[in-house]
Amino acid sequence: LFFSDPIPIKMNTRFLTLSLILLGLVFFSCDEEDKTKPLSYQLTHAFRLVVEDHPLRTWSLQTKVIDGEEKLFFGDVRKKDNIKVFNMDTKEWEESIRFEKEGPDGIGTMNGFYVHTMDSIFVVNSFGWEIHLMNGSKKVRTYNTKEGIPAMDQITPFTTNNAISGIINGKLIFYGFPEVPYQGLDYHNRVKIVQSIDLKTGENKVEIGYPKEYHNHLWPGLIVIMNEQSVVGDKIYMNYPFSDSVYEFDGISNRAKPLFLGSTYKKTITNYDGKSTQEINGEGTYFEVLSKGAYTDILADEINSHLYRTISYSKSDPSSFSTYSEFKPTAERNLLIYDLDRDTFIGEIDFQEDELDRIPMMFVGEKGLYLSKMSEEEEAVDFYLLSWEE
Repeated sequence: LFFSDPIPIKMNTRFLTLSLILLGLVFFSCDEEDKTKPLSYQLTHAFRLVVEDHPLRTWSLQTKVIDGEEKLFFGDVRKKDNIKVFNMDTKEWEESIRFEKEGPDGIGTMNGFYVHTMDSIFVVNSFGWEIHLMNGSKKVRTYNTKEGIPAMDQITPFTTNNAISGIINGKLIFYGFPEVPYQGLDYHNRVKIVQSIDLKTGENKVEIGYPKEYHNHLWPGLIVIMNEQSVVGDKIYMNYPFSDSVYEFDGISNRAKPLFLGSTYKKTITNYDGKSTQEINGEGTYFEVLSKGAYTDILADEINSHLYRTISYSKSDPSSFSTYSEFKPTAERNLLIYDLDRDTFIGEIDFQEDELDRIPMMFVGEKGLYLSKMSEEEEAVDFYLLSWEE
């Protein structure tokens, strides 16, 4: 452009600087808005499970493609001796996989499982500190999870979710909570929560602990039962409840890479340095964790290369409730999504009230992430497939 009256250089520079600052503020504001704006999403009904002889709710869920058909393995958390099999393609139940609790092929009880193949199913007996390799109802081998590990380093396989996350280079990977008492400012510096078992030799190794942000502090006692894990290929993804990052580990080494999956609803948790054991483990910690928000679940989708993480939080004022049982129903759960291929945080989904269970069951299938909604009319649960727009 040409101007009939040239602008003095000094004023032009000042004008240009001011323009760039204003332009930068506009872009910064738009960027912040994009980061905080919830993702637009859709829930498409996938199938209904009618359940007659076992509980509707379970955290022991896994999918696998068997002979070209996708199967959902659904752990019976009441009897703890069988895995229901639902064919997601035909929408029909198939014959259950049943285990003996006693005898030479006995598992004791089933706290979780991992289906490697139909001939190789790993069954966890957490408080027996055993993992059984099963071929149908026949026991092939039992691994003692404490063998060869010093008492101060031993962990108990997680008891309610599937403790086993996968197999990396011939080693079974699982997570749990430390056997040592929860005490001392150096607790999170020294304990481990991930273990591997060499499937050939049976050798146990405890591998991964807490990141440095947890070190040299006492945290609410709930932390020891809120970690979670997922495996994709040779990567282990660890969820720590108070960290805005999920940590990606290269195999079972301690080389960690933080991936940001932080919620706009997360507040800073107060550490409990100098507090008594009663305060650390008391009801007040439940108020603290829910009112500030805690990251609770993590699921890796190897096929679609996504990482899913949930946060539980409450928008209510905790001081308005006299007991935690009154406060707990105010909990909400959002979903955070990360693109592993692009190494990018996609965003957060703020689910609408009552469209899903307050704490939905979740699993990853070939098409993506499925979430649950209990039927109010019969003993059934509906699963919905999630999609979203960036």
